[in-house]
Parts: sequence; structure tokens; C-alpha cells
Amino acid sequence: MKISQVLETARFVGVFAGFWLAFKNVSDPTLAFHFLAVWVVTSIAGVAAVESLCFPKQAAAASGYADPGPYQRQSGLNNLAVTIMSLVAFFLHWGTEAEAAICLVLLIFLSLSALNHAHSWWRAGNRSWRGITRPLGTLILLAAVLPFMFRAFIAAP
Repeated sequence: MKISQVLETARFVGVFAGFWLAFKNVSDPTLAFHFLAVWVVTSIAGVAAVESLCFPKQAAAASGYADPGPYQRQSGLNNLAVTIMSLVAFFLHWGTEAEAAICLVLLIFLSLSALNHAHSWWRAGNRSWRGITRPLGTLILLAAVLPFMFRAFIAAP
């Protein structure tokens, strides 16, 4: 199995774990989002950071690019920073607002990245697997995460 497939599986398993914990705690919307936010951010941004920084050639190939560029390393470092802050907010109990802000940074980045992948797929002929799945996956993730976030805000004191 290729490393990119292992990392993609880790992403899905981590996000699934976050939703499992959120649904397990659905009676407490703040706690449900507390778990969901950290698991979604660390599973997506954290795994992307590992992929970009430790396996750059495989990451570039999985996205349909010939070579990893310096921006891939920079993007990996950004994903690492977002992951670290998500863990800090989680373990220091900074609250729903901090966790939502960090989660929204990831969701906005994924939305912009989805547009970039769709553009690359449509205009540049980059027919990589991520070119089509990133936009669809991002829409699904937004539809699944945002209701938990809104319920947490409504329930917050």
C-alpha cells in the first residue's frame, strides 16, 4: 500500500472518530463540538502536514503535480501550525469560540483549496483523484461540521 493511501485512510479514520465522539456527546453540543473540532483539524491538517513535510514527492503525485515545490513545504508548515493551535485550544479548554475559529480557518482553507483543485481539474486537465474529490469532500465536510458548530454556539453561555 502506498504511503499516500495510508495517510488518506488515517485522515478518514480520524474524521470518523471525531464524528463518533460528537454523536456520542450530542446531548451536550459544546462538548460534541469540542471533540469534533480537534479531531477534524488534527486529522485533516495534521495528516496533510505530515504528508507535505515527510513525504513531499508522494503528496505532490497524489495531487497530480510533477514535483513538490517550496510552497508545498510552506503549506505543510501552515497545516502544522493550525494543528498545534487546535491541540492547544483543546487541552487548555479555550472554549467554543477559539475552537470554532481554528476549525473555520481549516474549513475556509479547504474551501479555497477545493476551488483550486476544481480549477486545476477543469482548466489545466489535472485529472488526479484529489482534483474531483476535494471539492465534493469539502462540501460534505462543511454540511456535516457546521451544524455541530452552530449548536455549540447556541448552547454556549
